[in-house]
Amino acid sequence: METLVTGVTAALLTLFDLDRIFYVPAKVQRKLSLYVWWWSFVVINGLLAILLYFIVKDLDGFKDMNGWLKAVVIGIGYLALIRLKFTTFNFQDKEVPFGIEAFYEAGKAFVFKRINNIAKQARFTETMELASAKALGDLTTQARMYIEQDQLISPEEKRARQIWLLSIIRDVNTTEFDKKAVIADYILSGQRSNIP
Repeated sequence: METLVTGVTAALLTLFDLDRIFYVPAKVQRKLSLYVWWWSFVVINGLLAILLYFIVKDLDGFKDMNGWLKAVVIGIGYLALIRLKFTTFNFQDKEVPFGIEAFYEAGKAFVFKRINNIAKQARFTETMELASAKALGDLTTQARMYIEQDQLISPEEKRARQIWLLSIIRDVNTTEFDKKAVIADYILSGQRSNIP
């Protein structure tokens, strides 16, 4: 049971990280591919944490620890361990880490690139549908309400988002549809983009 707690702890932290980084619309054309990449990454991290549990569970620091606490500590510790780098080399004027982190980051980048491509395609489709379906005034009102009703941002951040929204609306060099698309993207994802 303790091994399961270790795996679930690492898997949950991985899931929280993915959820924090990626906004993926509900309607995704390549949903199966998305689920395979997403959940494979979560499960692999959980399984690697379980492997770490078997390696370190009887070491001096863990031997006398409460079983449940040991499981949680190792699950969290796994995520710290994979970011471990032994040293950093300078190669072509770039710092290159050497250690477990280099392998983990390469694998993570591989998975994240695929998830990001699927998410971008779905976000584009969702944004274009909303921008086409509503008038600029309706989108602006909806965006203002989203800003005002967001309980997770500070008053200063609300003010910054209102200024951003106003700058999008007042931009005279941008077409109405581009404004609608930027505002629609904000409504759907909460991410602010700039009009070129």
